[in-house]
Amino acid sequence: MLFKDCLCFLVGKVARKMSRITKERLTPYGLTPTQFFMLTALYEEDGLLISVLAQKVALDRATLTGLLDRLERDGFTERRADPEDRRAIRIHLTAKAEGLREELTGLYHDNNGMFLSLLSQEEKEVFERVVNKLETADFGKDSMPTSNSEQDGRCFRPGYETRQHTDK
Repeated sequence: MLFKDCLCFLVGKVARKMSRITKERLTPYGLTPTQFFMLTALYEEDGLLISVLAQKVALDRATLTGLLDRLERDGFTERRADPEDRRAIRIHLTAKAEGLREELTGLYHDNNGMFLSLLSQEEKEVFERVVNKLETADFGKDSMPTSNSEQDGRCFRPGYETRQHTDK
C-alpha cells in the first residue's frame, strides 16, 4: 500500500485542513477549535456534567479538564456544584460566552456549511454513513485483521474503488 493511499492518513489530512481553517476563523475570539466545540455543546445545553460534556466532544476527562481550566481562566465558563449532588460538577457559560452565542453559533453553522457545500446531497448521506460506521466500529484486538488477511495491501484512493496494489 502506498502511504498517500492510507485511509487513516487521508482522513487525518482532511481533518487537519478543516481544523486549520476553523482555527483561523476563531483567532479573533482567542479560542481553539476544541474549545469552540465545547462552547457549542454548552450552547446546546448549558450546565452539563463534566462527564457528559467529555462524551459530547469525544474527549477523555483528563484532557477536558485542562481545556476547561483555560476556558474558565479566559472567562467563558465556570464550574458549579450540582445542587442535587455536591460531588458532581456542572459546567456553565458565563455572560461573556453568552454575549458571543450568536456570533459563535453563526460561525459554527457557516463553517460547517462551507465544508458541506462541497458535497452533493448523495455524497453527504454516504459520508455520514461511512463516518458513523468508522466511529462505531469495534477496533478491539480480536476484531483486527491479521497481516495475512485478504485486506493486506489494499488501499483507498478517492475516486477509485478499493483495489489491490502491485506497486513495490
